[in-house]
Amino acid sequence: MNKKQSVLRTIIIVLVISKIVLSNLFFLLEKIDGYWLIFSVLLEVVCFIWLFIAVVLLIIRTIRYSQWRNKINYFIFGIALVFLCAGWFFPPVRIINENTFQSPVKIRACYGEIMSRLYFRENGTFDSSSSSFFGYNAVKGTYIQKNDTLFLDFLKGESRLLGDTLVIKDSVLYKVQNDTLVFTFYYLGECRR
Repeated sequence: MNKKQSVLRTIIIVLVISKIVLSNLFFLLEKIDGYWLIFSVLLEVVCFIWLFIAVVLLIIRTIRYSQWRNKINYFIFGIALVFLCAGWFFPPVRIINENTFQSPVKIRACYGEIMSRLYFRENGTFDSSSSSFFGYNAVKGTYIQKNDTLFLDFLKGESRLLGDTLVIKDSVLYKVQNDTLVFTFYYLGECRR
């Protein structure tokens, strides 16, 4: 076996494994510190680009040199192509999610596509994380639910959208401000794409 073939195969396999690991570290890095989350997303993009370049090199060398045409290269090309397409067209396959190491989610709310998530957990805690290319914000605390009203006690972070008292009405969260309901832009359920 050619040394160049084995190096290129190893690079592709390492990049595929790195992509899987990085996509599953998403929730863990988010809980540790949001800036690590931004770094991991950038690293995932770099892995995607390198994987694309490695697959193109594999295709070129397979077409150009007959000794590169074998079952192992075709198999590795197939795996890499599946991961490239999955990363481009579908959300990443995640084994670890927001419920893996903490209390299950009782009420789930989203704001602005998938940029901001708000989870009210069964153990009486809540956490919200908002991430974008330009920054990250995390809010944590405890809550008490009475019928359709949630009373929040913030322990970490601040949110200009959330108040101390939230009301659930028509699958939307409203905050109570000066005895009026103010729209928070959070809707209940899974985040829409």
